[in-house]
Amino acid sequence: MPQKTSLSEKILLLRRMEIFEALAVAELAAVASVCEDYTTQPGEVFIKKDDPGESMYLIVRGEVSVSQTGEDGCALELARLGEGDYVGEMSLFDDAPRSATVTAMGEAHLLVLHKREFEETVREYPQVALQICKELSRRLRALHQRIHALPVCELPQRALTDQPRTPAAPPQPSA
Repeated sequence: MPQKTSLSEKILLLRRMEIFEALAVAELAAVASVCEDYTTQPGEVFIKKDDPGESMYLIVRGEVSVSQTGEDGCALELARLGEGDYVGEMSLFDDAPRSATVTAMGEAHLLVLHKREFEETVREYPQVALQICKELSRRLRALHQRIHALPVCELPQRALTDQPRTPAAPPQPSA
């Protein structure tokens, strides 16, 4: 049976999530009022890479796996996310297709925030968008640090040669 979360419970759940923790109660209430409950089945793919995206999912209970399939057909798990995490947030800001596939590892209780309702909320409470942008920036910085920490010698040669080349600077005229 699908779980039904009251508005006050949603506000408390959102407050515990890093992405929303700095918001005022009125802002949390605005977001909570437009979030829908969703319960996944074990193994359910609720976000599929390359599909259009228009919703963000907030994980209330359960665990999900974020993965991509490489050109060689092998799947690579990018992350395991659980209670307090979120996925699909980029779709609130752009119209690009989904960048990964997300699968429920078991039954999971999620709150769904749709793009249209998010945009309406942000018109009245712009701080909501600013807070999400801060969190996205924090995630991007953490990713850059992880990439920077990778030993370059362990990267496949293809990864090093597939980068676009920047033209060399023209020689300076001698004096």
